[in-house]
Amino acid sequence: MSFDLYFWPAGATKRPQQLADRLAEENTRGLVPDARVLAFRAELLRRWPELDGRIEPEHEEARYVVLTLAFGWPAISALPVLARAHQLDCYDPQVGRLAVAPAAVGLEGASTLEGRVLAHHLVRALRQISAYIGYRYDDLDEEALTGALDDTDDEAGPWFDYPLAGTPALTIFLARSQGGSAVSIRVEGLMNLVLSARIDTVLDVY
Repeated sequence: MSFDLYFWPAGATKRPQQLADRLAEENTRGLVPDARVLAFRAELLRRWPELDGRIEPEHEEARYVVLTLAFGWPAISALPVLARAHQLDCYDPQVGRLAVAPAAVGLEGASTLEGRVLAHHLVRALRQISAYIGYRYDDLDEEALTGALDDTDDEAGPWFDYPLAGTPALTIFLARSQGGSAVSIRVEGLMNLVLSARIDTVLDVY
């Protein structure tokens, strides 16, 4: 299954759904050629060559971009960031609103990402993050977590910190969330745009 995302110059419309409906019919009324759109299209293909054939219009029309993606595409969170960097809006017709770039993520990535994961999904989340940076997360890592969060508190502290010695090296900060079955997680390190988006997706999924 797939879905579409629409990109056009920031502030081009106050009625994004209506504009997306028109663009779906190739009606570009109200949009003018814009070099930022062309630069964004080129940057998409530079970063993710596999998107070739998923970008419309197929010719280099510099008014808008429609991107067709498979559900679960790993760098989805990076797209609003890249659009913002090119001064474009990103409209998601599935939810009927403009997509907002995560505040912590810039064009070159993030140094800190925060979120929550369900306690019983924590190991899976850490294994996935480790895989992204080439770190072999094994039984010794799991043993290090045993009992480590018992006295933590995501509001009053303390937090438990644990290094993942991959490329890049990351430090994971963990603390129990009061009144729930979730664990608050903070990831710190020099993460580029793609890695930031992948980790941000992990924090959303788990």
